[in-house]
Amino acid sequence: MAERITAVVVSGGFEIIGNREGLLGLAEICRRLATLADNPEESRRLGNHYHYAPWANNTEDDSLEFTILYKPEL
Repeated sequence: MAERITAVVVSGGFEIIGNREGLLGLAEICRRLATLADNPEESRRLGNHYHYAPWANNTEDDSLEFTILYKPEL
């Protein structure tokens, strides 16, 4: 089955909804970002974020756009 993921507004925030493949894909993105360099400049150079959005063809058409960002200095 294809990856399916969407993000919707709920009271006080948003909710990410996905099928098994979509949630595993999101987990893999988080894992990859979490293994980037501890140096903020180096991690930015390597690509420290990932966009989810309909325009990126990785969410449903009615999904909110959101970004997963690795920030080692947090």
